[in-house]
Amino acid sequence: MPKWIYILFLTLLPLAGAAATIQGKVTDTRGEPLPFATVFVKGTTIGTSCNAAGDYLLHLDPGNFTVVCQYMGFRQQSFTVSLKGDEKVSHDFRLEDQSLEIKEVVVKASEDPALYIMRKVIAKRRFYADQIKTFETGIYLKGVFRTRQTPGRFMGQKIDAADMGLDSTKKGILYLCEEVATYYRQEAKQRTVIHSVRESGDPNGMGFSQFPPVINIYDNNIRIASNITPRGVISPVSENALFYYQYRLEGDFSEDGRTIFKIRVRPKRLYEPLFDGTLYIVDNEWSVHSLSLLTTKKSNLEFLDTLRLEQVYLPLNQDSWVIKQQMLYATIKIFGFDMVGNFVTVYNDQKINHRIPDSVFGEKVISVYDKGANKKDTSYWSGTRPVPLQEDEQRDYVRKDSLRVVSEDPRYRDSVRRRNNRFDPMDLVLYGYSYTGRNDKFTIRTNSLATSLLNNNIPGIVNYNTVEGLNIAPRFSVNYNIDSFHSVYSTIAIRHGFGNAHTNAIARITYWNDAQDWKGRNWFAGAEGGKYVYQLNPANPVDPLFNTVATLFYRLNYLKLYERWNAALFFGRNLGNGLRWSVEAGFQRRLPLENVTDFSFRDGKTGGFSDNLPPEFSNTGWTTHHAVIARAKLSYQPGITYTQYPEYKMPNGSRWPVFHLSYDKGVPGLLDSKTDFDKWRFGIRDYIGLKLLGSLNYNIATGGFINNRWAGIPDLNHINGNQMFVAAPYLESFQFAPYYKYSNAESFFAEAHLEWHLRGFLTNKIPLFRQMRWYLVAGTNTYYVNTDRNYVEAFVGLDNLGFSKFRMLRLDFVQTWDAGKQHSYGFRLGLNTGAIRFTGTEPGAEW
Repeated sequence: MPKWIYILFLTLLPLAGAAATIQGKVTDTRGEPLPFATVFVKGTTIGTSCNAAGDYLLHLDPGNFTVVCQYMGFRQQSFTVSLKGDEKVSHDFRLEDQSLEIKEVVVKASEDPALYIMRKVIAKRRFYADQIKTFETGIYLKGVFRTRQTPGRFMGQKIDAADMGLDSTKKGILYLCEEVATYYRQEAKQRTVIHSVRESGDPNGMGFSQFPPVINIYDNNIRIASNITPRGVISPVSENALFYYQYRLEGDFSEDGRTIFKIRVRPKRLYEPLFDGTLYIVDNEWSVHSLSLLTTKKSNLEFLDTLRLEQVYLPLNQDSWVIKQQMLYATIKIFGFDMVGNFVTVYNDQKINHRIPDSVFGEKVISVYDKGANKKDTSYWSGTRPVPLQEDEQRDYVRKDSLRVVSEDPRYRDSVRRRNNRFDPMDLVLYGYSYTGRNDKFTIRTNSLATSLLNNNIPGIVNYNTVEGLNIAPRFSVNYNIDSFHSVYSTIAIRHGFGNAHTNAIARITYWNDAQDWKGRNWFAGAEGGKYVYQLNPANPVDPLFNTVATLFYRLNYLKLYERWNAALFFGRNLGNGLRWSVEAGFQRRLPLENVTDFSFRDGKTGGFSDNLPPEFSNTGWTTHHAVIARAKLSYQPGITYTQYPEYKMPNGSRWPVFHLSYDKGVPGLLDSKTDFDKWRFGIRDYIGLKLLGSLNYNIATGGFINNRWAGIPDLNHINGNQMFVAAPYLESFQFAPYYKYSNAESFFAEAHLEWHLRGFLTNKIPLFRQMRWYLVAGTNTYYVNTDRNYVEAFVGLDNLGFSKFRMLRLDFVQTWDAGKQHSYGFRLGLNTGAIRFTGTEPGAEW
């Protein structure tokens, strides 16, 4: 299931089969259906929701009931029914528009009566926010995403509407899912038990494993999803709501002896994270009765174009209102697609503040699937589903099942494989060529002409530098899947420099073993050997493609290289619980290189080529030598939670930071090794959401040499510098620092990278910036060794640059200071995609 659908939601619920069924349609007086109207049994929270066509279905045990139907803006209607057994009762509701009156409210003559009401609601917000200590509910969720417009091609590939299950007009359902679950919460502990799940077209689909049970309107800041509402949305009943919202009383009506106020809610200012819509408030109890609220891109909404939240609450007892139904409507236009989604969540059998046995909450397992949860047949769903399927949804289940049978046919899969294996020259230019063997067991991939831009600093096929001249560096990655849990990965890299007439080749092979019952738990082992060209700084600070441009057009040769014979063994383990470690040991024969060409398209007055050995190392005695290096690495992220699927367990992530520790040992004497050092590094990295203030990202580290009797240039502590206009990887690098000026073998260093992303805070008050949705970012990159060797950068920039959905650019202004009181400043343009390039931390990452 696509990630952009996963981030949308929310909860699930179990419903037992019932002996009797009440069904019908809900319309207005003109016969127009009222989508997602609420139908429930009076005096209880048992009920259901209509579908988008106004059809409802309610399962009940035998007995006498008063069934109520309500819809925002319409007068509540009910009927009584006596159910004796296995019968079906049909009853249509025809709701009238709610006539509103204006109740006398004592207010100041100069203000709208709505302000008096909202002050009462806000004063009681804390009571309702803290009222529920424990919560248990059954949940049914149905999520549907439809396309209203589909492009003919996507990323150069022709879109086959039939393959997607769309009709001849390229409209239809892209995704359909139903789930039934029970949710438990007690203070910070929570658990969701998924009893059944069904995804259209995927018999193995697992739907949503975790999501909030309900969006709590009483929270000051409502966080729907970090990449949809990055700053959250200020609730219209928050303690500071009167500063952000304006209210208007549109009238009141009576319902079950209570007076309900209809309050129009509007933002006081555009481009703040706010809602626009309607609240229904219960008089004297000052609780939310129901709501319909909308947020858009003008309210800091990201990715989606609009998002509407609708909720209906029912009284459990005096001053206790519980969620009955929640609707989320989303619209998005992207890449030529025009899509609309609705996610209806029905809550049943709610219980609050009753004791939940501790046995319900498994240690760190917050979501559990029943055995066979995704194996329920259609008869089960027909007897359990509280929200009737619409006609196109019924057809989608049938159509997607048929398409699945076709897609699983070996002949069809072979035809698709052959089509995907066709050679396209543009693939080689941008992405590299890939070929997949029969049954998808075997795949071979190459790098591209521009791989260094797109894939973790891997050199492109064709490069140029002053050490090798024109060089070609093809790379072949071969993956072989032994079975679903055992694989062999191998990489072969060949490099030939026409200027120095050197040909190098190196290979690495890795055996990968995944645990069958624990996703994310694995171990790997492998070896590498051969001869290749490496940067003197193993963090690979200089991008080969950018260096090619700098050398040919600006006469600047930032790339500093050496050759190395290499033989190494490595082993690693990921325990799947936030802890991972690896060890590596190898022999190296290091060979210095010199410049062999000064060719450039620019004349000698521009720029200036420097020696391949940076001047900082002119007195180090950099000569051919042997090195035996052993390395151990450990990382840990506490607080990992899990989802228990029927066949395996999977980690969900954690709110804790990630801790890193590494130790490098240069072993002297062995195989004539010259290196003799001990080096360590400890780091912490995290992302902290600051709600309205944006987010804070940091990456800090410390370390040094315990023993530095002899360390070669690649063994030193280096910083990831940058001297090009294009920004280096954020939170990893220094945007203006020279590449080797701060390299050292000292006993201590400290390094810090901090970024404050304001996410619209402040810029939403600047006219041009808020219309363009440009966001401020500020921070610092700092490196300290001692009072004579330190470096600081401070920067402020604009993030989210671009257009429409393509907003990945970032422009920073950077000011620098160092121990010599030298200052510099300038601009850096970068891609803020969240991607992090390799920095020499994985086996083979240097090449």
